[in-house]
Amino acid sequence: MRAFHDDPVMRWLYPDDEDYFQPNGAVFAPAMTNWIANQQPWCTDDGAGLAIWFPPIERGAVEPDWIDVGPPPTPERLKRFELIGPVMEANKPSEAHWYLQLLATHPDWQRQGFGALLMDVVFERADADGVPCYLETERPELVAYYRHHGFEVRSEWDIDPDAVLGEVGPHMWGMLRPAR
Repeated sequence: MRAFHDDPVMRWLYPDDEDYFQPNGAVFAPAMTNWIANQQPWCTDDGAGLAIWFPPIERGAVEPDWIDVGPPPTPERLKRFELIGPVMEANKPSEAHWYLQLLATHPDWQRQGFGALLMDVVFERADADGVPCYLETERPELVAYYRHHGFEVRSEWDIDPDAVLGEVGPHMWGMLRPAR
């Protein structure tokens, strides 16, 4: 949660500090419950770094059921998810790929290589299988970071470009790392 305290998309989804900074990282509880249930987290031994990788699946394959945890989202938050989901899906590559949904390092441990380690372990698998890796980011400095790790921008878009919620949402980049 701390790693994303100023993330444009997370703060667009959860603009109020009261909602975002709930005790014990509760804002991530529904997602984390589902990531763990589907064996998607990759974590450093000490928990300082976390990556959520989705292995390649064929387009149209049945995705795991979502486990409902906690109270349902407010109507406004649900609208935000309804706006972001389709545009992110529309920008994903059509070919099978590893998907890096989240890469986070606790702020006290950033810039020490944890993110690179959590990517490298999957890069080895992806390269061995000849499968690319894909991610989205919403920060220009992270575009440069991911380029350093072999990703290139393949698409760009704005969330809620029609300002349905009153203003255009964050700008995003979709980035692909070809298999090597």
